[in-house]
Amino acid sequence: MSGSRDVLGHVMEKWDLYNKYRQKIGRDGIRGEELPEGCYHLAVHVWIRNSRGEYLISQRAADRQTFPLMWECVGGSVLKGESSIEGALREVKEEVGLDLEPKAGRLLFSKIRGNAVRYEGKACNDIMDVWLFSYDGEVRLADAATDEVADCRWMSASEIRKRYDEKELVQTLDYFFCVMDADEPDYSSIIGRTVRGTVDRPLGTTHPRHPDMCYPINYGYVDGVFAGDGAEQDVYVFGTDEPLTHFEGKVIAVYHRFDDVEDKWIVSLTGEDIGDEMILGDIAFQEQFFYGKLYR
Repeated sequence: MSGSRDVLGHVMEKWDLYNKYRQKIGRDGIRGEELPEGCYHLAVHVWIRNSRGEYLISQRAADRQTFPLMWECVGGSVLKGESSIEGALREVKEEVGLDLEPKAGRLLFSKIRGNAVRYEGKACNDIMDVWLFSYDGEVRLADAATDEVADCRWMSASEIRKRYDEKELVQTLDYFFCVMDADEPDYSSIIGRTVRGTVDRPLGTTHPRHPDMCYPINYGYVDGVFAGDGAEQDVYVFGTDEPLTHFEGKVIAVYHRFDDVEDKWIVSLTGEDIGDEMILGDIAFQEQFFYGKLYR
């Protein structure tokens, strides 16, 4: 683990800080210190799967401050100067002693977790990247660079479920059961369509049941098109800084919720493309409470 030391000689773990659009803001965060309002650090979860469909699950050491002796995937914070993939590879080496190839991994999804998502009573304030790596080599925990892990084992999905149900798996990994074996959706018949509809929650208004949630973007539904929940299809409307009552635009992407029956269509009023980081940043106020992925 890299970082500077405080006056007592303890290593201070430093992070790059980002805004919600995943842009570095030129400031550092330090583990254990509260992050400034609107700032995030990068975190990674790393799942390692073999050709038998089993996952390498590690047991946290008994002296860990949080969740001692509970089981989890490899994970941690990305250090200052690292990319997400670099942080993922380092965490794997540190925790379970494996040297994985970058090309063996793929990003499953990213999730922005703000003040409203809390972990051990503290706000997450992170951008969490979830990685999946393929690996069939030998596992030698003795090669780990730290003593953070007491044991590691290959487990099937059903074994992981058993650990979760018995409260032996870190409970914030619940997304495993709706993400890992999810089918890839096909939105080719949706993306590119011109749609029109109603904005029932204009930019700047608050949620009718959750007054602390303010809409930084126009949110509404497509007239006459019904979604999986039986209601009209919800959309996030991009392309204006003004509150709307109605819209007409082009569907440029779909945000697929893994843990919900309804997807969210991303509509551009001008038809122009919008970057993933901009979309994910602007919809995080609501989507931080779900697990999902943006599809083009």
